[in-house]
Amino acid sequence: MSCVAIIGLGNPGSRYSNTRHNLGFWLLNKFANSHDISFQAKPKFCSEISKFILNDRSCMLVKPLSFMNQSGKFLHSLLLNNGCDIEESIVVHDELTLSVGQMKISKGRSNAGHNGVASVFAALGSTITRLRLGIGQKESSHMSLSDYVLSSFNPHEAELLEARSNHFLAALKVLLTNGVDQAMNFYNQPLPDRI
Repeated sequence: MSCVAIIGLGNPGSRYSNTRHNLGFWLLNKFANSHDISFQAKPKFCSEISKFILNDRSCMLVKPLSFMNQSGKFLHSLLLNNGCDIEESIVVHDELTLSVGQMKISKGRSNAGHNGVASVFAALGSTITRLRLGIGQKESSHMSLSDYVLSSFNPHEAELLEARSNHFLAALKVLLTNGVDQAMNFYNQPLPDRI
């Protein structure tokens, strides 16, 4: 039975844990906690992984620890080593074009300047499924993009993300069990910008 990989993007280390760029890690941690599963370090592949079965489907959560811009560096060998179907892979990442608390599922779109996604595409191809979590646009033109994506959420944004986390997790489960078309039909609808 082939395995499907769910790859969350982020940067390793506590200094990055609450930043906008780490929403992929954040959602995978939420998923692991909700299913009482834990991550295991795989130093050979510079990753942490967690294997589980969901509705008779073999799945694997993956957090690359090679820093965002090289997220894809070890993915191809890691997925092959664990019997994962590369074309079935799902990438969870932050998205500038969506406001905080919004989500969009897509397949076969461009990386839109996201270096982590570009690295994953280089490793696995650009037709894989993506669950994109909004971080909003930077408000000040004086702030660099790198400073913005590495900034923390304000209290309202953090509260909104927590309130929406179960919605995001439900979308991920539908992706895993029912496929991308049904997930897009159910979940690609704008949500209110407030809780």
